[in-house]
Amino acid sequence: MESARVHEGGSEMETSEKVAGRERVSITETWKKMPLSHQAMVALMPLFILSGCVVHIIALARHEAPLQVYWVAIAMLSMLAICVWHAVVVKGTKEAVAFFLICILIGWFCEFIGHNYGWFFGHYNYTDTLGPAIGGVPILISITWSFIVYSSFMLIDWLVGAGGEIRARSWWGKTLWSALVAAATATLVCAWDLLVDPMASSGVWWKAAGRNPWWYWFHGGPYLKELPGKEGLGMPGIPIGNFVGWWVAPFFMVLIFMLFFQKKNRVSGTLIDIVPLMIYFYIFFIVVIIVLEMNWTYDGMNQVALIGFFTMMPVILVSVVKTARDYT
Repeated sequence: MESARVHEGGSEMETSEKVAGRERVSITETWKKMPLSHQAMVALMPLFILSGCVVHIIALARHEAPLQVYWVAIAMLSMLAICVWHAVVVKGTKEAVAFFLICILIGWFCEFIGHNYGWFFGHYNYTDTLGPAIGGVPILISITWSFIVYSSFMLIDWLVGAGGEIRARSWWGKTLWSALVAAATATLVCAWDLLVDPMASSGVWWKAAGRNPWWYWFHGGPYLKELPGKEGLGMPGIPIGNFVGWWVAPFFMVLIFMLFFQKKNRVSGTLIDIVPLMIYFYIFFIVVIIVLEMNWTYDGMNQVALIGFFTMMPVILVSVVKTARDYT
């Protein structure tokens, strides 16, 4: 609501701190009120995004894609560390431990039966490109599950204004609300895999960097079948069942956490809320840039970036609009 005072010789409008039923928030004042550790967490993500820009500007100048696994490891471990830090601050230590254990264990189990028995995702096999593995599943893959699910989960929580609350009185209501949040989270996670899978299984890794793809599909599949893998290593294309698995796994990760461990967020209403958004944008941005650089080697990889733009960017843009609305 707006209140106005009219003076002789003119009018002066005094606007209250509420606009359209919401509190007007100054981003500067919000920043100043945040603890130094929270400021550091928020500031880290723009630095990571900027460093990614620098690496890829250099790659553009040299016309050479930076397809090095150590860059992947640094990025993955950094995102995991920031997500764990964020979870401890916002959810609490016990809840953070529960969330990441659930994600890592379920993610590893699904990948284990997929890699070794061809169940759940389809018949595929990991190569040695991603380094140390447990039961054939690279450690980097297990930790990737945890931070992509966490960032997607907290992004949904922030967008709907839940603040960690389960707004239901009955057990059935709690289950339904948890299932809805889990379904939304799983959709954001699966949207990322629509980019990552064709990038990771691409034959460009071999042609441009002399490394095997991260994994390969024994029988291939209909999704982007025209993009080749490494010759003699599996079949091109990705099975639809892979994306079903990528939706189902995070759905149950989040559902289990919400039913048994979810509590109201300890911190909310500050810029720390947008850390999951920046992480989600970072993993989108990096993969899009990489597939565009892969297009130098094989013309056609750019369509992966196009798919990513229309699967991940809508929620990113909606989140940016919400941020602008909250702090302007």
